[in-house]
Amino acid sequence: MKLFTKSIILIAFLTLGYSLSSTAQCLEFAKVKGFAKLDTSKYIPDGRLNSITLSEGDNVDVYKPFFRGRKYKVVVVGQESLKKVDFQVVNFQRQVIFDSKKGNTNNSWEFESEKNQNLIIHVDIPKGAEGGNPKTGCVAVVVGFAQK
Repeated sequence: MKLFTKSIILIAFLTLGYSLSSTAQCLEFAKVKGFAKLDTSKYIPDGRLNSITLSEGDNVDVYKPFFRGRKYKVVVVGQESLKKVDFQVVNFQRQVIFDSKKGNTNNSWEFESEKNQNLIIHVDIPKGAEGGNPKTGCVAVVVGFAQK
């Protein structure tokens, strides 16, 4: 019985350690790739770093406030293992304001907010080839505002 209990505790610690390690790697990816794509010489990050591990076929929503008169840049980047990362910016009525599938190939969007508003950045990882194991990787959503 003691051996069983020790084994369960060891497995729990190893699982937790792996989970924390992959989260730390995803945050590091977000800092390096996300901030580079944001161009921090022109845009100040909004202070929230959003990163998550997703698989092909997954999607996630990130809620962000935007303020009138500010120029923003939204960047969504994924690890190389994810062949394609699409995103839309929508309002709370799900009306599409921006769609990366419509001609934008660099997965970023610059705009000036005409009003104070909360928007949703909807990230979608398209499904891969049929029958294969879905690819998994880190996705970062970085928002910055222009320096005045």
